[in-house]
Amino acid sequence: MSLKGVNALMPKCRTIRMLGSAALMLAWVACGRLTAYWEYDLSSWDIAAGALLISEAGGKFTNFEDEEFDLRERKICATNGCIHDELLSVLNDAGVN
Repeated sequence: MSLKGVNALMPKCRTIRMLGSAALMLAWVACGRLTAYWEYDLSSWDIAAGALLISEAGGKFTNFEDEEFDLRERKICATNGCIHDELLSVLNDAGVN
């Protein structure tokens, strides 16, 4: 997680949590415990199952350019779908890419 992104998001959200497990964070987005998760350097085995969970739950899972997820992508943004565009905008404005 980039400190640029954390600094940009702090004034706009209640809390920022990092548990150390991408799979757990993505599962929590899928079930509604978290609103969003973003990361800029993950491997496909860290995120493939989470991408499926979020998609099946009705969330949105893209890269930082808002393009559909691909297993070769290392930079991901996963949300409940409602805040996806705003989160990407804040992250891109902060220079997280």
